Amino acid sequence: MIARVPAAEAAALVRAVTPDRDLDRDAIAERFARARWSAIAEPGDADAGRLIAATGVTQSVEHLATGTPATTLDEIAGGSFAEALDRWRPRVRQVDTALHLRQAARFGARLVIPGEPEWPVGLDDLGVHAPPALWVRGDAGLLGRLERSIAMVGARAATGYGEHVTIEAASGLVDRGFAIISGAAFGIDGAAHRAALASGGATIAFLAGGVDRFYPSAHETLLTRIVDSGAVVSEVPLGTAPTKWRFLQRNRLIAAASRATVVVEAGWRSGSLNTAGHAAQLGRPLGAVPGPVTSSASAGCHRLI
Repeated sequence: MIARVPAAEAAALVRAVTPDRDLDRDAIAERFARARWSAIAEPGDADAGRLIAATGVTQSVEHLATGTPATTLDEIAGGSFAEALDRWRPRVRQVDTALHLRQAARFGARLVIPGEPEWPVGLDDLGVHAPPALWVRGDAGLLGRLERSIAMVGARAATGYGEHVTIEAASGLVDRGFAIISGAAFGIDGAAHRAALASGGATIAFLAGGVDRFYPSAHETLLTRIVDSGAVVSEVPLGTAPTKWRFLQRNRLIAAASRATVVVEAGWRSGSLNTAGHAAQLGRPLGAVPGPVTSSASAGCHRLI
């Protein structure tokens, strides 16, 4: 048995979302455990990262399933796990990893884990805050080729100036062989994705919810186009709703996966400044586009500069 799912069923489910791998029993168990953790822990949960690093991903799930006390986990992994277990244990009982894998297979999604050729190596710089796995629709192989990639982010309520600069910059970067990474939001994000597609380039959208729940819904056509020629990615399983917290945590993936981040247009309190903060913490190159001195829509960019 693997997490109360018969081994044969678990193997079939994992192979359905990893179709080109020759997986042995241990590899199947690892993928199943990582899929399970992606639903148990909220994005960026450092306690989950520490436990996985200390015990291995399969054993860490076993600790949760068998009710290993917090004091034992404290000794094994260091730190204090009492509050973490309070967060995780209700989900351990509720999470249906088999259902998540079936949904992924139905939508043609792939499960990508650390160490695979498809894994974006920049995410490893997140340390214990790195996701246990990624759910990907589209060209998963693109994620392993992000040596030349730029994140372009900015305001949802973009001005004509901001969208114009985004289109020009994204098109120019694509012409120079860069992939464009963003978050598929209204405004600057959407303009960056569309410009990359129009220029025949690669673009990747990181979502805050499951890759079966395109958000915002008005961007369903755009995200479908990205699936066809790029990749749509999430660290949470299919069926998961986006929340404010998940949007903020999603931003760390955008910053970490790319080689540099550019904030094109942002107000004083724009969420894109959160992405800029992650890029700065990771030591990634960070740029901001200046706007008119009278434009409040560029106040965040001027603050960064």
